[in-house]
Amino acid sequence: MSRSNAAESGGPSLTLVQRLDARGFLSLTLRHGAPNLLTLGLHGFWGRSAIRRRLWAATDMNGEPLDYGGLGIELLIGALAKLLVVAAALAAALAAVQGLGVWGAPVALIAAASVALFMGFCRFVSFVYLATRTEWRGQVFEVDGSSAAFALGELRDAALIALTLGWWRPAADRRRDALLWGGLHHPHRPAAYDAAAAARRPLYSAFAIGWFASVMIGLFAGGVAMGLAAGFLPTPALGTVPTLVELAALGALALGLWLALTVAWAPYQAARRTAAAAGLGLGLPLCWRAWARLQAGNAALRIVSLGALAPYAAARESAFVFARLEEARRRSKRARAARQAAAVAFTPVEMKAGA
Repeated sequence: MSRSNAAESGGPSLTLVQRLDARGFLSLTLRHGAPNLLTLGLHGFWGRSAIRRRLWAATDMNGEPLDYGGLGIELLIGALAKLLVVAAALAAALAAVQGLGVWGAPVALIAAASVALFMGFCRFVSFVYLATRTEWRGQVFEVDGSSAAFALGELRDAALIALTLGWWRPAADRRRDALLWGGLHHPHRPAAYDAAAAARRPLYSAFAIGWFASVMIGLFAGGVAMGLAAGFLPTPALGTVPTLVELAALGALALGLWLALTVAWAPYQAARRTAAAAGLGLGLPLCWRAWARLQAGNAALRIVSLGALAPYAAARESAFVFARLEEARRRSKRARAARQAAAVAFTPVEMKAGA
């Protein structure tokens, strides 16, 4: 019996409930938004910790609340380490190409592979960090697995994604979710991720929408760039400072393309979250249109507020997801009640001889 239908068949199930009002995060936004702007984003790591602490505290798992114990300084150190390693690898690749020409290509390829390997390591370590900073019933979560093996798998997936022009990504995401969520466990609850239940949720149809839309958006952006280079579109003269109107036009174009990509990939994001939830035994009926509207709205909030409304946007997304989980849980309870009401026991009737 898979965990995806455990609740329906009367087995043990995972119940997540969140009591959260997104409007309550406006005060958190005021406390952390202004310092974040004044520090040019540096305070955002402390703001992110505060957001997680508030979200975790509002979330109950099987009737017991979660508690987040991470610190902003820890997030800052991790981000700086990631930035330094990636910047050093990219600088080495650029120097090799500029200094050695064609012969620098192998060095650049090795640098790119090292970045993919390191990012895979960081993804595993970040998941472990979240797990070990999350407390439930007095004890923290743990994650089984090897960071080195996970990073090597990420390197292989990155190569396959490049060779297939991105079409390996759904398979890579399924593998990643199975390794991370499958290795998550707690002393009061063993690990339970049903990869077969997650695999029954389709991903490639939603991925195709995002892929083809990205190609079209990329072609449009390329056409605009060629028009700017050829002088068909108004551009500042060489050596002159662009006007405010020209900068605003280019900025609006870039933001419009970003919002278009956000909407284009919304179906895949919704499908992937639904698949991961199925692996955890949860029903998460995400409508991609509603998810796209939410993501576009959150992106607009972050842009208009220069990131100051990020806590409010995160609360809106969390409330949206948990509302769908609660809706699916109520539907499941009604379905079980209907099946039990329909299970009528019939007493066999004895037929008399000669009747």
